[in-house]
Amino acid sequence: MMKVIALAGNPNVGKTTIFNALTGLRQHVGNWPGVTVEKKEGVFEHKGQKFLVVDLPGTYSLTTHSIDELVARDFLLKGSADVVVNVVDATALMRNLFLTMEILEMGLKNVIIALNKIDLAEKRGIQINVKRMEEILGVPVVPLNAREGIGIDELKDKIVQMTRGEIKTSPIIPRYDPEVEREIRHIEDALKGTELARDYNLRWLAVKLLQRDDGVIKLVLRHLGSEKLDEIMRHIGEVEERYRRAMDLIIASQKYEFIDGLMHRFVKYTHEQGETLSDQLDRFLTHPVYGLLALFGVFYLLFKFVFALGLPLQEELDVVFSSFGEWLAPQIANETLRGLVVDGIIAGVGSVLSFFPLVFLLFLALSILEDVGYMARAAVVMERIMRKFGLPGKSFIPLVLAFGCNVPAVMATRTLDDERDRIITMLVNPLIPCSARLSVISFLAGAFFASHQALVALSIYATAVLLALLVAWLLSRFVVRGEESPFIIELPEYLIPSWKTVALHSWERSKEFIKKAGTIILLGSVVIWYLSSYPVQMGTGGSYAERLGALFEPYMKLMGLDWKAAVSLLFGIIAKENVISTYGIIYGSEEAIAGAMTPLQAYVLGMVTTLYVPCIATIGAIRAESNWKWAAFTVVYMIGLASLVGILIWNVGTALGY
Repeated sequence: MMKVIALAGNPNVGKTTIFNALTGLRQHVGNWPGVTVEKKEGVFEHKGQKFLVVDLPGTYSLTTHSIDELVARDFLLKGSADVVVNVVDATALMRNLFLTMEILEMGLKNVIIALNKIDLAEKRGIQINVKRMEEILGVPVVPLNAREGIGIDELKDKIVQMTRGEIKTSPIIPRYDPEVEREIRHIEDALKGTELARDYNLRWLAVKLLQRDDGVIKLVLRHLGSEKLDEIMRHIGEVEERYRRAMDLIIASQKYEFIDGLMHRFVKYTHEQGETLSDQLDRFLTHPVYGLLALFGVFYLLFKFVFALGLPLQEELDVVFSSFGEWLAPQIANETLRGLVVDGIIAGVGSVLSFFPLVFLLFLALSILEDVGYMARAAVVMERIMRKFGLPGKSFIPLVLAFGCNVPAVMATRTLDDERDRIITMLVNPLIPCSARLSVISFLAGAFFASHQALVALSIYATAVLLALLVAWLLSRFVVRGEESPFIIELPEYLIPSWKTVALHSWERSKEFIKKAGTIILLGSVVIWYLSSYPVQMGTGGSYAERLGALFEPYMKLMGLDWKAAVSLLFGIIAKENVISTYGIIYGSEEAIAGAMTPLQAYVLGMVTTLYVPCIATIGAIRAESNWKWAAFTVVYMIGLASLVGILIWNVGTALGY
C-alpha cells in the first residue's frame, strides 16, 4: 500500500519545485472533494517503497479564513498523511516558522522540515545551524536547493526512515504568556471527557477557540452545547479586555516572539544586507508609471514571442493536416464517410490542433514570468489601478490565470477572503481572453493582419482587460456592494526559472487543449459538418447551418457579420475553438476565409468572440462557485457588452473608411 506524503508550506517557498522533483511526470491535477480548489498528486518510488505525494494549497496559517486554509487544515487534521513535509523558506524563517508552529501545535509528530533556498540564505549572510535547529524543533530538518535538485535524495531518505518508524520526533510546542496558558488549560479541562479528546489535540482546539476560529467554534458547539461554549467565550472576552486586544492578535504576536527566541539559538547573521539587485529592480518594476510601462512592454514581448515562434509551427501543422486530408480522401470510397472524415473531423479538429504550439508557448511564457517572480510585481502595479475600479490587487492573480483558462481562474477566486471581492472577480473573469480565444485571435490576426499580428492581438487583449475593469467598477457601485479588503502580497525573490518546472507547468496546462480537441471539438466538428452539408439537395433555404445562421443574421449584420459568423459563435459557446473549426469546415481553407471577410470584419469577429458568452465549462464553474443567478447574469451582460462593442467598432470603422 502506498504511503501518503503531504507537502505543506507558505506560497512561494518552492513547494511546487519540490513536488515536481519528487514526482517528475507521474502526477495529475484534479479538485479536492466537495470544493473547486486544485488538488495536485504525484507518485514516486524510493528504496522499494511507493509514495503518493499530495501538494496542499499554500497557506500562511491554519486558521480558516479561506478555503485553501480549510483544505490544508482538514487534510492534516484527519491524519491522512503518513509524513508531513513542511517546506520552509530559509530566507524568511520567521514568517515560515509561524506555519510550522501551527502544524506542530496540532500534535503532529510525523513532520519533516524541508529547509529550501538554503543557497540564497547563505548568499544573504544567513547562517543556519541545521543540526541545532533539529534539536530545538524536535523534528528532522533537511537543507535543500530544490531548483538544483540538491538535497532531494536526502529528503526521500528521511521520508522512508520516518514511514518505517526509524525516526523518533519530539516536536516543540509554542508557549504563551502565563495568563494565556491559564486560559488554554481552562478550555482543555472543559473539553476533557468529550469525543473531541479522542479525535483532536485539546491544546490545539483551545488555542483555536481563543482565536475565535469559526470552524472550531462550530465543532465545539456540537459536542459541548451552547451553554458551556458561551461560558468559554465569556472567559475569552475577559482576557481580551485585560489585554485590550483581540486574542487572535495576542496569540499571533506571542507566537512570533516564541519563534524569535528559538531562532536566536540556531541562526546567525554574518553581515548586514544592503540594497540588493532585487530591491533596485522592484523600485522600477513596481513604480506607478515605469512599472505600468514595463507591464505593457512585458506583455507585448510575450505576444511577440508567442507569435514569432508559434505561427510558423502552426502553419506547418496546418499543412500537415491539410496534406493528410488530401492523401486520405482518395482512400475512402464512400462519399458521405469521406466528407465526414476529411471535411468534418480532419478540417475541424486539425484546424484547432494546429494552434497547439501557440497555446503551449503562451503557457510557457506565463510560467516563466511566474517562476522569475514578475507576476507578483505585476499584481502590485495593477493594484493601484484595480483599486480604483473596485477590485483588490489580489484579484490580479485569478485574472492572470484566465489568460490560460477561465475555468481554473474562476475557481481561483476561492483564495479571496471577502465575498464581495470574490463575486466581482468571478463575474469579470470571463472577459479575460483565454488560450482558446487566443487561437481564434491568432488565426484572424495571421490571416488578415500578417504584418501586425502581435499589435492586433495586444489591442484585443488590452480592450478586453479595460472592459473587465469598467464592468468591475459598475458591479462594485451598483450590483455587488461592500467594503474593499486590504491588499497584502509577498514579493518573492527574483530567480532564474527552473526549466523543468516551467516545462511541466506548461505541459500540464496546455494538454487540456489536446484533450478538448479529442472530445468536445471532435463532437462539435462532426455536428458542424453535418449541419453545413445537409440537406444534400440544396434548396432555397440552404443547409441546416445556413438556416440556423439566417435566424441570427439580421442581428449579426449590425456588426457587419454574416450567418457564418452566427453559426461559428453559436458553436463557440460549447468551446471557443469551435469558432475556428466552424470556419474551417464551411470555407475549407485559410485563403478562402481571408477572401470572404475584410480586415475590419475580422477584427470585429475577434473582439466579439473575446467578449460574448463564455464557454459552457466557465458558466458551470461560475454556477458551482456561486449560484445560477450569477451564472445567468454573466451570460446576459456579456452578450450585451459584446453586441455594443461589435456594433460600435463596425460603425466607427466604416465611417473612417476601413
